[in-house]
Amino acid sequence: MFRLSRRTAAVAAAVAALGAGSATWAATSASAATDHPAGQASAAYIPRCAAGDLAVWVNANSADGTAGTTYYHLDYTNISKATCHLYSWPGVSAVSAAGKQLGPAATRTGTVRATYVNIAPGGTAHSVLGYVDVQVSKSCKPALATHLRVYPPDDTGARDAFFPVSVCTTNTPDLVVWRVQPGA
Repeated sequence: MFRLSRRTAAVAAAVAALGAGSATWAATSASAATDHPAGQASAAYIPRCAAGDLAVWVNANSADGTAGTTYYHLDYTNISKATCHLYSWPGVSAVSAAGKQLGPAATRTGTVRATYVNIAPGGTAHSVLGYVDVQVSKSCKPALATHLRVYPPDDTGARDAFFPVSVCTTNTPDLVVWRVQPGA
């Protein structure tokens, strides 16, 4: 005949309670994961746009100058086959024909709030890019940049955008950039 001690009975009761608790947790977690109004699917995840998903260029037609600074739209067009999003500031640097960064990266500025900007395939978003030409003088050792190296927000990959201008090679900032915004 099989005899249970008090210790064995206590362990068996604890294991049974633990199993029941796990089953209850699994049932409530599963219902919470699908907790949305009847007949509606949960929202789909929209991935971040990587550099390879985008074509990037400086829109010369958007040029607008005031007090020594010319502002352009730095446009991002989604060339992938799926909607993706951008959020916050891009990284922007002036680069020589040899691929060397000239001077400091663009200064992040502006009062535009950070928002998720969804870009459908073929759609475009932009950041405002300011070129502060009054900063470029002999004292800042100017050099000709042939293009900009643009890093989408939160990405280590970059795209190049044609932009031939003289920029400072010292620590004098001559580029400013705003957060990504919807539209071209």
